[in-house]
Amino acid sequence: MSILNTLKEQLNCEPLLSATHIVVAYSGGVDSHVLLHALHNVRHQALLDFKLSAIHIHHGLSQHADKWQAHCQQVCTTLGIEFKTANVNVQAVPRQSLEAQARDARYNKLVELAPANSQVMLGQHQDDQLETFLLQLKRGAGPKGLSAMNRYWVLNCPLQADKQVGFSRPLLDITQQDILDYARQYKLQWCEDESNQNTDFERNFLRLNVLPILQNRWPEIARSVARSASLCAEQQSLLDETCAEKLKQVQASANSLHLPALKQLSQPWLHQLVRFWLSELDIQSPSMAVLNQLKPEVLDAAEDATPILQWQGWQFRRFDQQLFVIGVATKPISFSKVWQGEKNIKLPNDLGSLTFLETANTSAEVKLQVKVDPTLGSVVVRLGGYAAKFKPVDSDHSKPVKQWFKQWKIAPWLRKSAVFVIQNEEVLALLMDGRWHQSQRSTVLSNKDSQITITLENTP
Repeated sequence: MSILNTLKEQLNCEPLLSATHIVVAYSGGVDSHVLLHALHNVRHQALLDFKLSAIHIHHGLSQHADKWQAHCQQVCTTLGIEFKTANVNVQAVPRQSLEAQARDARYNKLVELAPANSQVMLGQHQDDQLETFLLQLKRGAGPKGLSAMNRYWVLNCPLQADKQVGFSRPLLDITQQDILDYARQYKLQWCEDESNQNTDFERNFLRLNVLPILQNRWPEIARSVARSASLCAEQQSLLDETCAEKLKQVQASANSLHLPALKQLSQPWLHQLVRFWLSELDIQSPSMAVLNQLKPEVLDAAEDATPILQWQGWQFRRFDQQLFVIGVATKPISFSKVWQGEKNIKLPNDLGSLTFLETANTSAEVKLQVKVDPTLGSVVVRLGGYAAKFKPVDSDHSKPVKQWFKQWKIAPWLRKSAVFVIQNEEVLALLMDGRWHQSQRSTVLSNKDSQITITLENTP
């Protein structure tokens, strides 16, 4: 099927049919140029009612990036297509792929710039799908990885929580040769990225050194692999439906699973369910080697043990008959601040900020605020100090904070985020998970003019 007919067919089906705006992620290369030009032709030939625009992302990774940006602007001006461009700053981070960082930055900016109810189209084609499949195969991927590139998916806007943008790859059934033939037929001019010749990149190595041999021996290999990828995606979809039902049965909270229920699962189902759970949390799954350690080292550890299984920036930890996944702190938090009359004190590590008001907010729940009398001594806000004694308002006993943590079943990794309000070396209140635990003394302060109410604001 020709490129124009392929686009006509897809534009008349969901999810593209409902989109009022089609946006092309336009790099200036031949693939995205042909996609943009073909959509421009289809809109006029088929009299389809959608707005067409292009977005070019300037990464600054090539010395020719400014020329590519200017080329894209000129092409869109000639075709009468609305054009947007934006710069993103990509810095090399140890142990992270520069290519992956650039891709993430590009997607985030596309979502930010794309209009509401739009579909962003990408120019990947059947040969790209073959490369992706082989790369996943090399990495030892299962059905999910071997599904290769999605045809349709949705991303949330990093800056607007209520904004979602659809993405599509309409050319996955089109070969690279079809694209080049179209470009030559319409005498298109495009940009060539010099980095595409660098075989240090795995995809380029495949494209330049491996695929020509495979395609010479098996001319239909791209089409066959695309079919295999589609079948893998189908099987993964069915598996995900079953996993979603199983997850409901074992989930304790968003980031925890019931330990006894997990122990009843076979090892394949345990691994599959944990992968699905992490995917729902947008956390990259650990390697098979790490998953193989999960049951013997964490789930089956001694009752009084506190095992930690770590991969990349995440940990599996166990507490109160639950399996948790938590992010690893980059460095220990140290914080202590004497209140000197300011209205706000910003807490570290995205814990929010404390607001100090002379008049209590009577509409707020008691557990959301605490009262202090600054005339009785300096007020200190700090993290840590578990040996300090504390007498909660609903208790007749005073004992070290660490013992209250155990009684309240506060997980060890959450304790380091507890905020202490201290006056005259006495703990007036503890702030944990957005709630105040008050001492008896903090609740019997007189209502004189010197009274201050502390409220947590701007919680993440």
